[in-house]
Amino acid sequence: MNTERIMALDISTKTGWAVMVSSPEGISLEKYGTISQMSEPEGQYPHNYVEWAYACFNEIFKLIHQYNPDVLVIEETSGGSKSNYSQKILEFIHFLVALWIKSNNAKCMYLMTEQWRRETGCLMTKEESKHNKMVRQYKEKNETKIAYDTSGKRIGLLTKKHINIRRANEIFGKFLPTELRKKDEDTADALMLGYCYHVRRMRSLNGPQ
Repeated sequence: MNTERIMALDISTKTGWAVMVSSPEGISLEKYGTISQMSEPEGQYPHNYVEWAYACFNEIFKLIHQYNPDVLVIEETSGGSKSNYSQKILEFIHFLVALWIKSNNAKCMYLMTEQWRRETGCLMTKEESKHNKMVRQYKEKNETKIAYDTSGKRIGLLTKKHINIRRANEIFGKFLPTELRKKDEDTADALMLGYCYHVRRMRSLNGPQ
């Protein structure tokens, strides 16, 4: 099969998602977004968390049903990266998605964050490293937690999230009506998950070089 429709999911209570088509000619973006953050329902644990997980899963299922992807690409959970209860709801939602995958014998790929970041070139540039060095030096010199540039504009450290967003804009910019910003970090992660799958797929199709 020369083409494959990918649905990439950065699963949480505000799941970032993207639908794209991978082909030997390149990757094209069909649709993307973030499911509105779903707040914890009232009630006693674990009943409210089960209800919460199903509500989040149902929104994900609607997307799967609407776009009918050939493959799901999902960011793997990482233990210890969140508070206990944040990790619980994340795992509950992931379980329901995994159960759907098993029940439907759906094709899927799970990727750890550092895997897709490394394989898609989400690396800090020299300019970004220089920016962070300047911010740290300013804070140290002025003994403050806030830094400003020469024009008096407040500036902060660039994180991995900033790098992911910048890289997503570089790759998918021609498909985006406006550049992704910090608030779009979940969408950016989904885009890069899908792109990582595309890169691996092209490597497999092209064979050893």
